[in-house]
Amino acid sequence: MMRAVARPARAPRRLSSDARREQLVALAMPVLAEQGLADFSLDDVAEPADVTRNLLYHYFPRGRPDIVLAVVKQAGHELTGSWVTDPTLPLADRVAANVAQMMPHALGPSDAWRIHRRARAADQPELNEIVAGYLEQIISSISLNHLGTPDPPALVRLALNAYLAFAETIADEARTTNTPPAAVMQILTDTLIAAIQAARTTADTDRPTPPSTPRSRRTAPAP
Repeated sequence: MMRAVARPARAPRRLSSDARREQLVALAMPVLAEQGLADFSLDDVAEPADVTRNLLYHYFPRGRPDIVLAVVKQAGHELTGSWVTDPTLPLADRVAANVAQMMPHALGPSDAWRIHRRARAADQPELNEIVAGYLEQIISSISLNHLGTPDPPALVRLALNAYLAFAETIADEARTTNTPPAAVMQILTDTLIAAIQAARTTADTDRPTPPSTPRSRRTAPAP
């Protein structure tokens, strides 16, 4: 009988440039979530991907700053990518689903949540732009659900911006105080509805009243 010839093990398939970059971003997320956005270890990003530290600069030419931007963008995508705006679902179900989606991130906290919170506090122009885009996406989605338009009136936009800051703060506080998630979800839901209603009511109150048209007076015919 002829002996079967053992075939050499096939070398791992080489990743495309885009796939490699995505892999590096994914590997960088826990590193930045733990070590921060400024002085994190490039070796801790490169080694799990089995690439050299110098090769990181092929995918992220400026090094740390470009890695930070890519990771913050990915964090925002993970936090907002599954936002529910399906108009065929009852509004209460959409609100509940969206609040429930954020709770595991906030109460974990997930790497995406920790990175977002770090980016919020960094107050750097490039990061501010990414964070503003993430917040705008949420505001547009909330407005679409509650008002039927992705572009809310100015006062509603103001209220939603403040609501998001409140939501992030209370979620962080709830995690440190072991507050039951169901209680946090109820507070966030009630506060969201109240904020939108208050902004809409204020807008209606401040709207100038059009002047009334005086009734035409009948004049007696000249004799």
